[in-house]
Amino acid sequence: MTSTTTEVAVREPGRGASNGISPWVPFIGRRLASFVVSLWMIVTLVFLMARSLSGDAVTASLGLDASPEMIAARRAELGLDAPLWNQYLTFLGQLPTLNFGESITLRADPLQVIAERLPNTVQLGLTAFILSVVLALPLGVFVAVRANGRPGRGSSVFHGVTGFIVAVPDFLLAVGLITVFAITLKWLPPAGGSGFEAFILPVITLTTGITATLSRLVATETGRVLNEEYIRTAQSMRLSPAVLYLRHVLPNVLTSVITSAGLILASLLGGTLITETVFAWPGVGALTIDSILQRDYPMLQSAVAVIAAVSLLVTLMVDVLVAKLDPRSLIVKS
Repeated sequence: MTSTTTEVAVREPGRGASNGISPWVPFIGRRLASFVVSLWMIVTLVFLMARSLSGDAVTASLGLDASPEMIAARRAELGLDAPLWNQYLTFLGQLPTLNFGESITLRADPLQVIAERLPNTVQLGLTAFILSVVLALPLGVFVAVRANGRPGRGSSVFHGVTGFIVAVPDFLLAVGLITVFAITLKWLPPAGGSGFEAFILPVITLTTGITATLSRLVATETGRVLNEEYIRTAQSMRLSPAVLYLRHVLPNVLTSVITSAGLILASLLGGTLITETVFAWPGVGALTIDSILQRDYPMLQSAVAVIAAVSLLVTLMVDVLVAKLDPRSLIVKS
């Protein structure tokens, strides 16, 4: 039935192969345009917000003993003495060449500092994401299968517990984990440590909420798929559980779940600001918070641009993956 629908859609006038243009061309073109426009809007907003912050990073970086002449010279060196519109045009002109200027506080290339921090963020985010997927998929499928696709007491308890976990802020969960495992039990370092032990609590903090979110989604989608007519037909054919769930149920569940999972992965790789800050994890998220507190405009603009670019790129890749798994979505959107 799916293949028939796809063939009919492809043969409609003005679509896909009928006009000699692959549906991938407008699909990718629109997403690349969206990528550029979204990135421009984000960096513009951050540029304006950074300039609206109270305090003077130049004065703070030079110290209280700095003379007005030294402060004025440093501001001129950084281009902060120019009108706002001139600063913005200079910023946009340097953006394609990845020239974000010099960090006010560190006196270094912001991208070089970010390049040193980004692997830590990727390591933390990717580990939490993989663990969450490994836990959420079987848990969500198990709950839905036990309920046979219908709401029940067990399903209600599951959704209630996971809903509560999702509602708990990462900051509160992180503080609770530090209180129990670092301060009370003294099993793990509270923050700022190095090595594998310092890696455990941040990963648990991120994994807990993501697992709850994804498992709820998997359970809901699995329950919906189990109630589809073609699944009932497959069940009546007495297929083995492996064939039924792996070939018929799971692929239809994944198509819906991948989009949400991709958005979560994009946010994780972009930087987990709260978690990194609480645990003093040396990632891009903590660097972003530090740059806000220090009024370091070049560093803040660079960090947000990298975070936005990574997040948007992952989102683009997820859109392509979903279109590959479900060609109908590609044809409809194209």
